[in-house]
Amino acid sequence: MKLIQFVIPMFTMVSATGVTLADSGHGHTDHHTREMPPGHWMAPEPATKQPNPIRADGASLARGKKLYKENCTSCHGITGRGDGPIGTSLNPSPANLAAMAPKHSAGDLAWKIAEGRDDMPAWKNTFSKDQIWDIVNYLRKGLPEPKQKITGKDQPAS
Repeated sequence: MKLIQFVIPMFTMVSATGVTLADSGHGHTDHHTREMPPGHWMAPEPATKQPNPIRADGASLARGKKLYKENCTSCHGITGRGDGPIGTSLNPSPANLAAMAPKHSAGDLAWKIAEGRDDMPAWKNTFSKDQIWDIVNYLRKGLPEPKQKITGKDQPAS
C-alpha cells in the first residue's frame, strides 16, 4: 500500500492509513519523524542527513563525556534521562536523551545542540563543531545505564 503524507507546517499530519505523523514545524518529514510523537522537535532535513565526521572512538567518547558532565548534566542528568537538578524544575522538561538519542540521526542531535530552543541553550558559540560531534558520540554510545544510583562523580553510591 502506498503511504501518502500531507505536510502542513506546525500541524499534525495523517497518512492514508490513519497513522499520525509529526511535523517538525520546518515543513519536512523524514524517516525519524514517523517514530516520534506529534509535535516532536526535529531538525531541518538537511541537518538530519549530516553525517558525524568524528569517529566514535575512546578519545571522542572521553571528550564528549567531559563536555556533557560539565554542561549538560544539570538539566539532562548523569544518565541523560532529563532528571538533573535544574531539569526537574523546567517546563517543558529536558529530553530523555538516553531514550531519544538512538531514535535520532547524528545530524539531528548535533543541530539541536548547536541551535537550542526554549530553555535549552544554543551551544554553537560555546562549543566547536568537533566538540558538538563528540557530545553526539557520547549521547549515542557512552551514557551510563541507570541500573544503580549514580553520584555527581559518576561513581556507584555506597
